[in-house]
Amino acid sequence: MIFLLLTVSVLAFFLCWNLIPNQKVSNVTGVFFAILSILSVLAMMGNFKYHFGMEQQTIVTRTEIAPVKQMMILKQPVGTDGSEQAVIYNKKAIQKKPTVAKPAMDTKNVIKENASKNQLVTKGTYWVYKNDFYKALFGFAQKHELIKQTKTFEVENGVLVMTPDQAKQFGAKMKAEAKPMQTPEAMAAAKAKGAEFVQGKLTADMQKNPKMSDAQKQKLTKKYAAEFQKQVKAQSMAQLSQKVAAEMNLK
Repeated sequence: MIFLLLTVSVLAFFLCWNLIPNQKVSNVTGVFFAILSILSVLAMMGNFKYHFGMEQQTIVTRTEIAPVKQMMILKQPVGTDGSEQAVIYNKKAIQKKPTVAKPAMDTKNVIKENASKNQLVTKGTYWVYKNDFYKALFGFAQKHELIKQTKTFEVENGVLVMTPDQAKQFGAKMKAEAKPMQTPEAMAAAKAKGAEFVQGKLTADMQKNPKMSDAQKQKLTKKYAAEFQKQVKAQSMAQLSQKVAAEMNLK
Protein backbone atom coordinates (compact mmCIF):
# COMPACT_ATOMS: atom_id res chain seq x y z
CA MET A 1 0.00 0.00 0.00
CA ILE A 2 2.94 2.33 0.62
CA PHE A 3 3.86 2.20 -3.07
CA LEU A 4 0.32 3.13 -4.05
CA LEU A 5 0.29 5.96 -1.51
CA LEU A 6 3.59 7.30 -2.86
CA THR A 7 2.41 7.08 -6.47
CA VAL A 8 -0.89 8.83 -5.74
CA SER A 9 0.86 11.54 -3.69
CA VAL A 10 3.39 12.34 -6.41
CA LEU A 11 0.70 12.37 -9.09
CA ALA A 12 -1.59 14.54 -6.96
CA PHE A 13 1.27 16.96 -6.23
CA PHE A 14 1.93 17.36 -9.95
CA LEU A 15 -1.75 17.88 -10.79
CA CYS A 16 -2.41 20.31 -7.93
CA TRP A 17 0.73 22.33 -8.53
CA ASN A 18 0.22 22.68 -12.27
CA LEU A 19 -3.47 22.37 -13.10
CA ILE A 20 -5.41 24.12 -10.33
CA PRO A 21 -6.01 27.73 -11.44
CA ASN A 22 -6.53 29.09 -7.91
CA GLN A 23 -3.01 29.85 -6.72
CA LYS A 24 -3.82 29.60 -3.01
CA VAL A 25 -5.59 26.25 -3.34
CA SER A 26 -2.82 25.04 -5.63
CA ASN A 27 -0.11 25.94 -3.10
CA VAL A 28 -1.90 24.41 -0.11
CA THR A 29 -2.79 21.13 -1.81
CA GLY A 30 0.59 20.97 -3.55
CA VAL A 31 2.47 21.39 -0.26
CA PHE A 32 0.21 18.81 1.42
CA PHE A 33 0.87 16.14 -1.21
CA ALA A 34 4.56 17.03 -1.33
CA ILE A 35 4.83 16.44 2.43
CA LEU A 36 2.83 13.21 2.04
CA SER A 37 5.23 12.04 -0.68
CA ILE A 38 8.27 12.82 1.49
CA LEU A 39 6.73 11.03 4.48
CA SER A 40 5.98 7.99 2.31
CA VAL A 41 9.60 7.83 1.16
CA LEU A 42 10.89 8.24 4.73
CA ALA A 43 8.50 5.53 5.96
CA MET A 44 9.72 3.14 3.25
CA MET A 45 13.35 3.84 4.12
CA GLY A 46 12.61 3.40 7.82
CA ASN A 47 10.87 0.09 7.15
CA PHE A 48 13.64 -1.33 4.99
CA LYS A 49 16.60 -0.11 7.09
CA TYR A 50 15.27 0.20 10.65
CA HIS A 51 12.19 -2.10 10.52
CA PHE A 52 9.80 0.77 11.18
CA GLY A 53 6.35 -0.62 12.04
CA MET A 54 7.82 -3.97 13.09
CA GLU A 55 8.80 -5.70 16.33
CA GLN A 56 10.77 -8.78 17.32
CA GLN A 57 8.82 -11.93 18.08
CA THR A 58 10.09 -15.35 19.21
CA ILE A 59 8.32 -18.41 17.81
CA VAL A 60 8.94 -21.97 19.06
CA THR A 61 7.90 -25.04 17.04
CA ARG A 62 8.25 -28.74 17.87
CA THR A 63 8.45 -31.50 15.27
CA GLU A 64 8.94 -35.22 15.78
CA ILE A 65 12.04 -36.68 14.13
CA ALA A 66 13.50 -40.18 13.76
CA PRO A 67 17.06 -41.54 13.99
CA VAL A 68 18.97 -42.69 10.91
CA LYS A 69 18.86 -46.50 10.56
CA GLN A 70 16.65 -46.52 13.66
CA MET A 71 19.57 -46.01 16.02
CA MET A 72 21.69 -42.92 15.33
CA ILE A 73 21.77 -39.18 14.78
CA LEU A 74 24.82 -37.97 12.88
CA LYS A 75 26.71 -34.74 13.48
CA GLN A 76 29.39 -33.21 11.27
CA PRO A 77 31.49 -30.32 12.63
CA VAL A 78 31.95 -27.55 10.05
CA GLY A 79 34.00 -24.38 9.91
CA THR A 80 37.64 -23.76 10.72
CA ASP A 81 37.19 -24.21 14.47
CA GLY A 82 34.42 -26.82 14.29
CA SER A 83 32.15 -24.77 16.53
CA GLU A 84 29.20 -25.22 14.16
CA GLN A 85 27.72 -28.55 13.11
CA ALA A 86 25.49 -30.07 10.51
CA VAL A 87 22.99 -32.63 11.78
CA ILE A 88 21.85 -35.65 9.77
CA TYR A 89 18.52 -37.18 10.77
CA ASN A 90 15.21 -38.51 9.46
CA LYS A 91 12.01 -36.50 9.40
CA LYS A 92 10.01 -39.74 9.58
CA ALA A 93 10.73 -43.34 10.56
CA ILE A 94 10.85 -44.66 7.00
CA GLN A 95 12.86 -42.36 4.75
CA LYS A 96 15.06 -43.24 1.77
CA LYS A 97 17.51 -40.35 2.07
CA PRO A 98 18.35 -38.69 5.43
CA THR A 99 17.73 -34.98 5.96
CA VAL A 100 20.73 -32.69 6.47
CA ALA A 101 20.30 -29.59 8.64
CA LYS A 102 23.14 -27.25 7.76
CA PRO A 103 24.21 -24.32 9.95
CA ALA A 104 23.95 -20.78 8.58
CA MET A 105 24.66 -17.20 9.57
CA ASP A 106 21.25 -17.02 11.25
CA THR A 107 20.89 -20.69 12.24
CA LYS A 108 22.64 -22.73 14.93
CA ASN A 109 22.26 -26.49 15.42
CA VAL A 110 22.41 -28.02 18.90
CA ILE A 111 22.05 -31.67 19.96
CA LYS A 112 20.54 -32.46 23.36
CA GLU A 113 20.90 -36.08 24.44
CA ASN A 114 18.90 -38.22 26.90
CA ALA A 115 15.64 -36.41 26.10
CA SER A 116 12.17 -37.83 26.68
CA LYS A 117 11.56 -38.27 22.93
CA ASN A 118 13.11 -37.58 19.55
CA GLN A 119 12.04 -34.14 18.41
CA LEU A 120 13.32 -30.98 16.76
CA VAL A 121 12.68 -27.80 18.74
CA THR A 122 13.11 -24.70 16.57
CA LYS A 123 13.30 -21.38 18.40
CA GLY A 124 13.35 -18.46 15.98
CA THR A 125 13.33 -14.70 16.43
CA TYR A 126 11.61 -12.76 13.63
CA TRP A 127 10.80 -9.21 12.64
CA VAL A 128 6.98 -9.13 12.40
CA TYR A 129 4.52 -6.27 11.88
CA LYS A 130 3.13 -4.71 15.04
CA ASN A 131 -0.46 -4.74 13.80
CA ASP A 132 -2.63 -5.10 10.70
CA PHE A 133 -2.21 -1.42 9.81
CA TYR A 134 1.56 -1.68 9.36
CA LYS A 135 1.17 -5.06 7.68
CA ALA A 136 -1.22 -3.56 5.14
CA LEU A 137 1.02 -0.52 4.69
CA PHE A 138 4.35 -2.32 4.18
CA GLY A 139 3.35 -5.96 3.60
CA PHE A 140 4.12 -5.91 -0.13
CA ALA A 141 7.39 -4.07 0.46
CA GLN A 142 8.90 -6.34 3.11
CA LYS A 143 7.78 -9.67 4.54
CA HIS A 144 8.51 -11.15 7.97
CA GLU A 145 12.27 -11.54 8.38
CA LEU A 146 14.23 -14.15 10.30
CA ILE A 147 16.79 -12.63 12.67
CA LYS A 148 18.22 -15.81 14.22
CA GLN A 149 17.13 -19.30 15.14
CA THR A 150 18.37 -22.27 17.14
CA LYS A 151 17.49 -25.81 16.12
CA THR A 152 17.74 -28.13 19.10
CA PHE A 153 17.70 -31.82 18.19
CA GLU A 154 16.44 -33.61 21.29
CA VAL A 155 17.54 -37.25 21.19
CA GLU A 156 16.08 -39.85 23.52
CA ASN A 157 18.14 -42.31 25.54
CA GLY A 158 19.31 -45.26 23.43
CA VAL A 159 19.85 -43.25 20.24
CA LEU A 160 23.55 -42.87 19.45
CA VAL A 161 25.09 -39.56 18.41
CA MET A 162 28.17 -39.85 16.21
CA THR A 163 30.02 -38.41 13.22
CA PRO A 164 29.76 -40.00 9.74
CA ASP A 165 33.29 -41.43 10.15
CA GLN A 166 32.31 -42.99 13.47
CA ALA A 167 29.17 -44.37 11.82
CA LYS A 168 31.33 -46.20 9.25
CA GLN A 169 33.48 -47.68 12.02
CA PHE A 170 30.33 -48.56 13.95
CA GLY A 171 28.84 -50.42 10.96
CA ALA A 172 32.07 -52.36 10.37
CA LYS A 173 32.30 -53.37 14.04
CA MET A 174 28.63 -54.39 14.07
CA LYS A 175 29.24 -56.78 11.16
CA ALA A 176 32.38 -58.18 12.77
CA GLU A 177 30.66 -58.72 16.11
CA ALA A 178 27.60 -60.30 14.47
CA LYS A 179 29.54 -63.12 12.74
CA PRO A 180 30.31 -65.14 15.91
CA MET A 181 26.61 -64.99 16.79
CA GLN A 182 25.67 -66.83 13.57
CA THR A 183 27.07 -70.24 14.57
CA PRO A 184 25.05 -73.42 13.91
CA GLU A 185 24.56 -73.85 17.65
CA ALA A 186 23.20 -70.31 18.07
CA MET A 187 20.92 -70.69 15.06
CA ALA A 188 19.60 -74.03 16.34
CA ALA A 189 18.89 -72.53 19.76
CA ALA A 190 17.06 -69.57 18.17
CA LYS A 191 15.02 -71.96 16.01
CA ALA A 192 13.99 -73.92 19.09
CA LYS A 193 12.98 -70.77 20.95
CA GLY A 194 11.04 -69.65 17.91
CA ALA A 195 9.12 -72.93 17.73
CA GLU A 196 8.32 -72.66 21.43
CA PHE A 197 7.15 -69.05 20.98
CA VAL A 198 4.90 -69.94 18.05
CA GLN A 199 3.46 -73.02 19.77
CA GLY A 200 2.64 -71.02 22.90
CA LYS A 201 0.82 -68.34 20.92
CA LEU A 202 -1.00 -70.91 18.80
CA THR A 203 -2.09 -72.94 21.84
CA ALA A 204 -3.57 -69.83 23.45
CA ASP A 205 -5.52 -69.06 20.25
CA MET A 206 -6.80 -72.63 19.96
CA GLN A 207 -8.12 -72.51 23.51
CA LYS A 208 -10.16 -69.47 22.53
CA ASN A 209 -11.24 -71.06 19.24
CA PRO A 210 -11.22 -74.90 19.47
CA LYS A 211 -12.76 -75.26 16.00
CA MET A 212 -9.86 -73.45 14.29
CA SER A 213 -9.22 -74.78 10.78
CA ASP A 214 -5.84 -75.98 9.45
CA ALA A 215 -5.67 -72.96 7.12
CA GLN A 216 -6.13 -70.61 10.07
CA LYS A 217 -3.43 -72.46 12.02
CA GLN A 218 -0.97 -72.15 9.13
CA LYS A 219 -1.72 -68.45 8.76
CA LEU A 220 -1.20 -67.81 12.49
CA THR A 221 1.97 -69.93 12.51
CA LYS A 222 3.50 -67.73 9.78
CA LYS A 223 2.36 -64.59 11.59
CA TYR A 224 3.89 -65.58 14.94
CA ALA A 225 7.10 -66.84 13.31
CA ALA A 226 7.57 -63.44 11.63
CA GLU A 227 6.76 -61.70 14.93
CA PHE A 228 9.39 -63.79 16.75
CA GLN A 229 12.03 -63.07 14.12
CA LYS A 230 11.32 -59.35 14.35
CA GLN A 231 11.63 -59.40 18.15
CA VAL A 232 14.86 -61.40 18.08
CA LYS A 233 16.38 -59.13 15.45
CA ALA A 234 15.47 -56.00 17.42
CA GLN A 235 16.84 -57.42 20.67
CA SER A 236 20.04 -58.64 19.02
CA MET A 237 20.60 -55.28 17.31
CA ALA A 238 20.02 -53.41 20.56
CA GLN A 239 22.42 -55.60 22.54
CA LEU A 240 25.02 -55.54 19.80
CA SER A 241 24.81 -51.79 19.30
CA GLN A 242 25.19 -51.19 23.03
CA LYS A 243 28.29 -53.40 23.10
CA VAL A 244 29.90 -51.73 20.08
CA ALA A 245 28.98 -48.25 21.38
CA ALA A 246 30.67 -49.02 24.69
CA GLU A 247 33.80 -50.21 22.87
CA MET A 248 33.88 -46.95 20.86
CA ASN A 249 33.05 -44.79 23.91
CA LEU A 250 29.89 -43.52 22.27
CA LYS A 251 27.02 -42.19 24.37
